[in-house]
Formats: sequence, C-alpha cells, structure tokens
Amino acid sequence: MSKAESLVKKAKRIAASCASWADLSNALFDPANGLIARAFPTAEARAAFTKTPQYRQIRALVSTAMDRHGLVEGATPHKSGRFVVRVPRSLHAALEREASAEGVSLNQLVVAKLSLRLARLAGARGG
Repeated sequence: MSKAESLVKKAKRIAASCASWADLSNALFDPANGLIARAFPTAEARAAFTKTPQYRQIRALVSTAMDRHGLVEGATPHKSGRFVVRVPRSLHAALEREASAEGVSLNQLVVAKLSLRLARLAGARGG
C-alpha cells in the first residue's frame, strides 16, 4: 500500500469520528499538525500529493461531511483554546522579561494581560 493510499485510509477513520466538517478539515489540512502535513512535510511533497487521485478522495470526504453537517452549523469547530499570535521580536523580548520578573510563564502573563483588558472593557460597557 502506498503512502497516499494509507493516508486515505487514515483520513476515512478520522472522518468517521469528527463532529463537524471543520474539525475534519482541520485534522486533515492543518499546516502544522494535519494528517497531510505530517505525511508530506515539505511544500513540494504536498504539492505533488494534491495532484493525485488519493488527494481528490480526501477532498471528497470533506465535501461529504459538509453535506452531512451543513455548511454553517458544521463550520464551527470545537475550540482548543490555543491560538498563535506573531509579535515583533522587541515586544516578545519585553514580555519575556516581564514574565520572568513576575515569576510566571509567558503564557500566564499574556492571559492575565488579556483578561485584565477584557474585564476593563466589559466594565466600561456596563457588562
């Protein structure tokens, strides 16, 4: 069995367990952790895979899931609570220094700063 055929088999198993088409799409096509990115780690390998019948089979799985779940309802994936924000190096360094001085992780510091700002905004709006 070729790598592409094995990938289709895995994709079908994932499709059977996903709650929405968006979850399926993320599981298959996420550029960092998706099934395809893990199987074909280089851009060239992924580009070559997109020209195969197996890739078309995987796209059909997502299309079928869209039909089954609905385009709108199925578009809301379960949130992991994780997101990536790119910031200038200088800001990253300043945040790391502040986190270190406070004895917390960078993540804890940023969550606290965001929470404080959101709480202030909610208070200003009477919410």
